[in-house]
Amino acid sequence: YNINTKLIQTKMLQKGYSLTKLALIAKIATSTLSRIINKQGTPRPQTIYKIAKALEVEISEILL
Repeated sequence: YNINTKLIQTKMLQKGYSLTKLALIAKIATSTLSRIINKQGTPRPQTIYKIAKALEVEISEILL
């Protein structure tokens, strides 16, 4: 599956979240979030769930 990184970045901007802040809220490592945004590797489903929850979006919005 592919990740809608543009949506993640847009939501981060709207909420004023830095990479570090989103990682903290989502309870994931900053390096993991960075890899996802830079499209390096495939995140686990629970990681996608945590990001969606932190950004207050549906998982289906993050998945392409």
